[in-house]
Amino acid sequence: MSLFVIDESKCLQDGLCAASCPFALITVEAGKTFPVPVADAGDRCINCGHCMAICPVGALTLEKMEQGASCDSQLLPSFEQVTQLVRGRRSIRCYKKEPVDRETMARIIDLARYAPTARNSQLLGWMVIDSPGEIRHLGGLAVDWMRHMVAENDPRAASYGMETLIRAWESGNDPILRGAPGLVVVHAPADYLLAQVDSSIALNTFELAAFALGVGTCWAGFFTAAARIWTPLQDALQLPAGQAIGYAMMVGYPKLQYQRLPERKSARIIWR
Repeated sequence: MSLFVIDESKCLQDGLCAASCPFALITVEAGKTFPVPVADAGDRCINCGHCMAICPVGALTLEKMEQGASCDSQLLPSFEQVTQLVRGRRSIRCYKKEPVDRETMARIIDLARYAPTARNSQLLGWMVIDSPGEIRHLGGLAVDWMRHMVAENDPRAASYGMETLIRAWESGNDPILRGAPGLVVVHAPADYLLAQVDSSIALNTFELAAFALGVGTCWAGFFTAAARIWTPLQDALQLPAGQAIGYAMMVGYPKLQYQRLPERKSARIIWR
């Protein structure tokens, strides 16, 4: 099976596919020959799709990938619109009880799966928990981890104020998952060294897409920290065999609506 197929009736022999390949797996003599893969291209290709995406006439088709839709520059947001999206996003900690319907969740995840992963590995999986009782149970297990940390005099317990968080939980509040009606867990193979990086990039894409649809999110840092090492929580989470948590995010409709764009510290830039 060939790595890609060239429609010679369309091909301009412009060499763009070869120029865009991140691993130089395509050879073509501009204006003279049609593109061909190098000898070991099948083993080294990561199916990123650059060669197919760069072709202005759609002459190249990867064997393992559909052509996909054409880019529409008219749909690209302006810098001002992107500014509103990025600066307007808030970490939501007050949620309505109404859950985000699964169709909307699936739509957001379907976009987030296009986030970049190392070497286009696409090893991430998604778990969506939308049962209030189960979310409360999982949050309680994270609190149990905090109790263990306090009992062991782990320095992180004092650093993160875990005793205060435990008391808040015991008084009926939820400082772990904030009463969110939904929890999204991104997971990857337990031995994948870049799981946290890829998961964070995917969830960053997820939260921006969610905000565009009126859905609020918040990074579940305490929950994620517990799920990485606390066996009772790992057992209750029931990720697929061989998988480990990359990161988790609370999801739900915001109870409050923010009206301003707060400032942040100036960027610390080193120019060289």
